[in-house]
Amino acid sequence: MKVNEIRVIFESDDILKTREEISKVFYDFGATGLKIDEPLIDLNPLDYYRDAKEFYDVDNAVSAYYPGNFYSERRNIEIKNKLSELFDEREDMVYTVSICSYEEEDYQNSWKHHLYPEKISEKFVVKPTWREYSPEESELVIELDPGRAFGTGSHSTTSLCVKMMEEQILENNVSVLDVGTGSGILMIAAAKLGAGRVVGIDIDELAVEVAQENMELNKIDKNQFEVLKGDLISSLKDEKFDFVVANILADVILLLLQDISKVVKTGGKIILSGIIDEKENEIVKEIEKIGYKILEVKKDKEWRAILVQA
Repeated sequence: MKVNEIRVIFESDDILKTREEISKVFYDFGATGLKIDEPLIDLNPLDYYRDAKEFYDVDNAVSAYYPGNFYSERRNIEIKNKLSELFDEREDMVYTVSICSYEEEDYQNSWKHHLYPEKISEKFVVKPTWREYSPEESELVIELDPGRAFGTGSHSTTSLCVKMMEEQILENNVSVLDVGTGSGILMIAAAKLGAGRVVGIDIDELAVEVAQENMELNKIDKNQFEVLKGDLISSLKDEKFDFVVANILADVILLLLQDISKVVKTGGKIILSGIIDEKENEIVKEIEKIGYKILEVKKDKEWRAILVQA
């Protein structure tokens, strides 16, 4: 099967706003995940593994991936027309659109040479399965093969979430639910921090398969975890959790907050990440409407993670 990549490279007076606008177009046409590229200002301490110039030369870009089928050509034209409608008259930005087609196997492997071991929190290092790494005594290593599912650990939203989990999941045998599990990285972190039962849920069948594989890759006890495909309410059958973590888009969090409130125990905690700074106040208001208490907000550049007491 072929995979079509539609990539928008852009420069704008407001990078974050433009990125959100491009992302919305892609999601409106059925994208289940996006690849975001942005120039790096500060390099991670582990960047001695890397050719740093390669990372400084990255453009601002948003890429979406769609299956190659009979609808591909029409979809590509409609996406380009929508982008043109939004941006062609704008004086505050310039952009280009490129469309490439890959064989599925080539697409799955093309991104691997960009990923290296990366320390994402005080305890955790994420190591791609095809790299070597010798951990310090205090470090916990997550072996990861993200495949085509979101969640390599390199993004601020993931590291914010993991840092909060480190500080909160201190008791053994607590139960943890990961909403929109993607590659399963937060499930693995929860298990390695001592959680007793870990459940991940995602609407994407591919993500469910990849998360399952990554849990097994990290030698997490099969009796300790479960990965489910579907929505929160019907899939969980009235089960409630000590912790619920959700590293997803802010707009999706707003849609799911009521459902999340039904699957967290009274007195339990919720960690919400993937929140752009412009959406923070809106998320806070919705949390307060439910009657929950905000315990902490962590920040990393434009991204926010919120710790909530149910």
